[in-house]
Amino acid sequence: MTLQRKGKQLTMEQLLADFRTQGSHLYKVKSPSKLLQRQFFLDSSNMVLYYTGSRRKGRKTDIPIAKIQEVREGEKDFSKKLNGVDKEMCFGLLLGGSHKVVYLMASHKELRDRWVRALRYAVQMEQLAEQRNEFDKQVRDVFNLADKNGDNALDMDEIMKLLKTLNADIKRKYVQEMFERADTNKTVGRGKPTLDREEFVRFYNMLTRRPELEEVFLKYSRGKGYMVVRDILAFLKEGQRMLDVDEEFCSGLVHHCEPDSACKRQGKLTMLGFKNFLMSEQQFLFNSEHSTVYQDMTRPMTHYFINSSHNTYLAEDQLRGPSRVEMYISALSKGCRCVELDCWDGPDNEPIIYHGYTLTSKILFKDVIKAVKEYGFKASPYPVILSLENHCSMEQQSVMAQHMDRILGDMIWAPDSELTATPTPESLKYKVIIKGKRLPPVKEGIDEDEVSDEDEAAESKNQMDGSNNNNNNNNNNKRRSAIQEANKADKAHKKIKLSPALSQLTSMKSVGFRTVDQAAASAGAFAVFSLGESKVEKLIATSALGLNVVTHKKLIRTYPAGSRTDSSNYNPVPAWNHGCQIVALNFQTGGEPMQLNHGRFRDNGGAGYVLKPNLLLADEMFGIVTGNMDRNLCKVLALTIISGIQIPKPNDSKKGEVIDPFIKIEVHGAPSDNAEYSSKVVTNNGFNPRWYETCTFTIRVPELALVRFVVKDEDPGLDDFVAYYCLPFSSMREGYRHFPLYNIHGHRISHSYIFVHVAISNI
Repeated sequence: MTLQRKGKQLTMEQLLADFRTQGSHLYKVKSPSKLLQRQFFLDSSNMVLYYTGSRRKGRKTDIPIAKIQEVREGEKDFSKKLNGVDKEMCFGLLLGGSHKVVYLMASHKELRDRWVRALRYAVQMEQLAEQRNEFDKQVRDVFNLADKNGDNALDMDEIMKLLKTLNADIKRKYVQEMFERADTNKTVGRGKPTLDREEFVRFYNMLTRRPELEEVFLKYSRGKGYMVVRDILAFLKEGQRMLDVDEEFCSGLVHHCEPDSACKRQGKLTMLGFKNFLMSEQQFLFNSEHSTVYQDMTRPMTHYFINSSHNTYLAEDQLRGPSRVEMYISALSKGCRCVELDCWDGPDNEPIIYHGYTLTSKILFKDVIKAVKEYGFKASPYPVILSLENHCSMEQQSVMAQHMDRILGDMIWAPDSELTATPTPESLKYKVIIKGKRLPPVKEGIDEDEVSDEDEAAESKNQMDGSNNNNNNNNNNKRRSAIQEANKADKAHKKIKLSPALSQLTSMKSVGFRTVDQAAASAGAFAVFSLGESKVEKLIATSALGLNVVTHKKLIRTYPAGSRTDSSNYNPVPAWNHGCQIVALNFQTGGEPMQLNHGRFRDNGGAGYVLKPNLLLADEMFGIVTGNMDRNLCKVLALTIISGIQIPKPNDSKKGEVIDPFIKIEVHGAPSDNAEYSSKVVTNNGFNPRWYETCTFTIRVPELALVRFVVKDEDPGLDDFVAYYCLPFSSMREGYRHFPLYNIHGHRISHSYIFVHVAISNI
């Protein structure tokens, strides 16, 4: 790969060397009027981007490449920070899972393009390195974390500080012994003893010994110190319950996992090779076969759970927080397939999106549509639903239709005639579905342009009225005034005028829900009913079977109550249990509901469409409601929590404090299956805690069950959330398994794992 610079061809290696040694001037864009010039360097050896020139002491000036999720050109970004500057000279670095973006500007477009290409290359290399050798990457990151002065050596004091950072409370005497054993160059007598990078690898190997793995290895290697094909086959069949493997598979395992070339030639798997095998993603708790699309995608869309977002534009609360295009990009990148757009008249005849009747900021409708085009199908090829809450005038509705037609073009699925059958996800790959109101078919001599105005805005507004009484008087007065105006608008607009151009683009018709019987008999093959959480709860309590019958052929969309002004979420599980397909949540808010959503849609390759179990598509679902299922279908889950690896500290923990971790295991599903278990607390050890505890759950409706693991730090008064992992019970594999941990934002935490043993049996 070559790049052009001032008439001279540069290879990628030369470009990386240039950025590593010389760097270049870039501006940190804080606002259009605040540009901070810094000298930026890309250290491709240690995989870190850093800068010099900051005058503030203690400011963090480096960004690990592993934290960069995306490198985005400025012209493809919609931040107001870039208004007033030349976007073609800018680029953004999307970091982690908290929606933070660092904006940088080069002195000319050519330099911008070089940085974009070099950083994208570095991100790709980092991802490949993580897949190939997790341990080498881990050691490098840990060494860089400790080497504060950048001298490529660590002394004893730096090692002890590192252990505190890694959540390990280890006696200095024991650490000193490992330090001296690793110090093969024997720097004692030549100043302060230090470990170089190679010596640190030895030290880290001693520090990260896994006695719990060694115990399993010794059992199946029968004390030889290595495993041969026969031993490996026995372990896979007995220990991992992998019954379809053979000796050829075991030989391949040695070839891919054994680091010692001599042992590899002899067909031997050492302890380190065994560790590499068990730490590979193919051996994780989550069934790797479910990491790709494996379900039948040719069924009607009513047969699927659909990953869905509510008020997608909001970054914080529902009353005064900012609206950002970035929130659509984030949701779509996480596999969300249904996003919401609250559309209102804006200045200069440009429709805007914001939370009506509130003080939330506003974004342009056309910018959101551009983001949908750019990011809609990067995570999944299956259809994206744009759920329109339309409050615009006829004139600006026409502008909305023009923008969608111009930007999305053939991506929009808008059949000319009335549908006679519900489409399938497979038939609508890479298509955008517009959900909203539609005009009735044109009758001879009658040209209607009005539709009923049932949407969630009115319900949300009414629920917000009277809530949040602790706000300051100024905000209350503004909100009260806005709601009074909205109430007047409601009375005057029980019918709203709808632009024919917008109606023509709309294929998923929003219909008002009155009763179960009305919804089940409602006309239209592609109708959707939107219900607030309180209505859904009432239907589950009073007409559960009827609600399920509706979802056989109609789509039900549920959403959080308007009183949730803090952007909290409701529990999505009961709605899923009763067949509701589009269970919309506030994606910006971490917590149990979003973690359950993450677990549900981890299945089927993260495609955003998960096939509902057949029992929800049957005419009778009495067993789910009562928990009185066929005993032959019930399962017993025996779960042993063995150990943890590098569990992080809570975000708000005190510096230098070592955590006291414990694990809470929960089953969420049919009411009869809901259960939980908490492990004992391991004191002062987040680095390598060990539990060796077994708990057992009886699961009567396996197809609906989700298993959630929550790591917490014991704290007087209120235990602190640390991390989580969630997956469908049907995607769990038996045997000795690791699983990674995720932070509150749903972003995977590097090098952090829990080690478990799983056994599943019939009741």
